Amino acid sequence: MRNFDLPALGAGIGLRTEHYDEIRSTRPDVGWFEVIPENFLGRGGYVARALREIAAEFRCVAHGVGLSIGSTDPLDRDHLARLRGLLDAIDSPWYSDHLCFTMVDHVNLNDLIPLPFTEETIRHVAERSRIVQDILERPLLLENVTYYAAPSRSQMGEAEFITRILETGNCGLLLDVTNVCLNAKNQGYDPIEFIDSIPLERVGQMHLAGYEDHAHVKLDTHSRPVSEDTWALYREVLSRVGRTSALVEWDVEVPSLDRLLDEQRAAQRLMDDVCASAGAN
Repeated sequence: MRNFDLPALGAGIGLRTEHYDEIRSTRPDVGWFEVIPENFLGRGGYVARALREIAAEFRCVAHGVGLSIGSTDPLDRDHLARLRGLLDAIDSPWYSDHLCFTMVDHVNLNDLIPLPFTEETIRHVAERSRIVQDILERPLLLENVTYYAAPSRSQMGEAEFITRILETGNCGLLLDVTNVCLNAKNQGYDPIEFIDSIPLERVGQMHLAGYEDHAHVKLDTHSRPVSEDTWALYREVLSRVGRTSALVEWDVEVPSLDRLLDEQRAAQRLMDDVCASAGAN
């Protein structure tokens, strides 16, 4: 298995409101767009029309923020049914969300809360992941998240925790390369050792973003160009996994479409160069 048996789409960007009209009028040369379903579920009018037109011209892949795969709340099957309808409408080849929880007692915390690295959590998340994939009828990729303090009650390291969930739940990994850099800096571990400790054959997609460097902590803000250490680690991952799907995230202080496409082209060039040097397809 390579790339979790998913198509390698090259480099893409996130679909953001600020760019809808320009995308539809200029049809930029971009491999694909990542779509946040929660921005479109239950929406009509201009928003729904823009998504429909863009999805007719470009490959779109859904990346959610509301699954709360690690929550103890029951899975929201009504939400999953609506989500399935949107994924079908845009022909999303897979669905991704975050390896965390966002809901407590049905209240949305509006944050990505890290999970304790425990056997109980592994069983819980793996079971829910299998259910989600059955309902959505497409592969599920879980994204590694940032954490600024080691999760309490943990029984193992992050790499083992992620590996066990992916294998037990038969999920793929959305490898957020920037999050690995941030956790490595904030938690004091080697990012290369981390990527060599996870099942890279299950990486079906990657995220690249910028962050803010404060005195004692690096913050995952998606408000800057991709950082140099992220580009360096991205190169290392590409040398191991080959051609894949890489998404440039820029969610705060969103730049012009042209500026965002500069970052996308840089990600594509690096992928092409690494894969050419390795003789990979």
